[in-house]
Formats: sequence, C-alpha cells, structure tokens
Amino acid sequence: MTETVRIIAFLGIACFCGILPLGFAAILFFTSRKRGQVGSAVGAARKTTVAALKPGAGLARLQGRIAPSANAIDGSAENALVYLRLKVEVYESDSDSSGWKGLTDKARNIPFQLDDGSGTVWVNPDGLDKQLLGEGVVPNDDQVQAACILLGISPNILRGRLRFQLWEFRSGQTVSVVGAASRGQNGLGIVRVQGQPFVVSPLLGPVLEGKISTQSKLARTWMLVLGIPGALMLLCGLGGALISLISVLLNR
Repeated sequence: MTETVRIIAFLGIACFCGILPLGFAAILFFTSRKRGQVGSAVGAARKTTVAALKPGAGLARLQGRIAPSANAIDGSAENALVYLRLKVEVYESDSDSSGWKGLTDKARNIPFQLDDGSGTVWVNPDGLDKQLLGEGVVPNDDQVQAACILLGISPNILRGRLRFQLWEFRSGQTVSVVGAASRGQNGLGIVRVQGQPFVVSPLLGPVLEGKISTQSKLARTWMLVLGIPGALMLLCGLGGALISLISVLLNR
C-alpha cells in the first residue's frame, strides 16, 4: 500500500509540477516564434512614402499623421477619434487563486487617411496588432464613461475592484503603419492581408522593432523559466514512479 501511494505521489508530481509548466512553456514557445516572425516581417517591410506606394509590392512601412476627418467616432474633424479600445480587468479573490482577470476588451475604429507630406492614403485599422498599441493610458472616470457609451459597454458589468486601460488614435497623431497597399473604391489604401503582420502603432522608428524584439525575448525567457524546471520535475516524477513500481514487482 505504501509503494502504491508513493507511485501515485510521484505521478502527481510529474503531472502538476512537470506537465503543466511544460504546457505553458509550449504556448510561450509558439508566442515567441510568432513575435519573431512579426519582427522579421516588419524589419523586411519596404520603407516608403505615400507617393511611392504600389499595390502588390509586398509589405510597405509608412510613418505620418492622421488627417482630420469629418466622419469620426467622436470629436471635431481636427480632433477626430478614429480608433478606440477599452480593456477592463476585475480583481477576483478565491481559495484557489487571486489576481486580475479580463472582464471585457472592446475596440471600435473607422478608416482614416494617413498624411506623410508626400500625399495621403487610406488606412483601415481592422485587424491591427493589438500588442503593438503601446501601454495605453489609465483613464479617469469621465473617459471611462465616454468610452463605454461609444463602445456599447453596459455600465451594469462594471462592478467590483476594476482597472482600465484606454487606447486612442486621433487626428494629428503620428503613427507607424505596416501593411499591404491595395486599390479599392476610395482609392489607394493600406490593409491587412491574411497571414501577414498589420501594424498601426504610436511606436515610431526603431522603437517599433525594439518592442517586438522585447516581446519575443520575454516570451522566450519565460519559456525557459517554466520549461527547464518542468522537464526536470517530469523526469523526477516519472523516474520515482518507475523505481517504486519496479520495487513493488521485485518484492512480490
């Protein structure tokens, strides 16, 4: 009976201290790989101007100001809101685990024109890489209320200990755009192509590549932090269970 308990204990160690960390490490491996691919694609994107844009020439990278827009989510043309995202987390505490958990994360956007001095091009933010929006800001109560109205978030869900992050793009703001040039009904535009990165970000110049590199390295570091001890615990657990099993069989 004692050896049976030991076998079960070792298998429990292998499962909870080995397999679970290895599962998280596998997720982080693919995350690191994906961010690395995004970084390579963004680095290889052709830096160009609106005047030199050509449809079908692969990923293009531009930098410019968001032009005034009369058709805005909110605000005047000179201060037009063209992209809005609000992320809400709630703090939950129970016997198993405590911490911040996602409550809602909603975004709304409209196509806008990017002006880089050489001309303007339409940018449709649908499908942009949310991991490259920067850290966002902590909104005040008025900003939270306004964002909830614009995004259709019911105030009835905003209960408990909450924290908020807000992202906005407005006319006059300088942004980086990485995407594919395409000609549509409104003329030349930058859009998302399936399987390719699509970036609309306040991060400019080399800061953008630096952010992607940091994300990839962070995921890789946590993969090793979880994966190496997880692999060791899995081997120890399985090894201990095997030794106990052999001991049981030999003593019969």
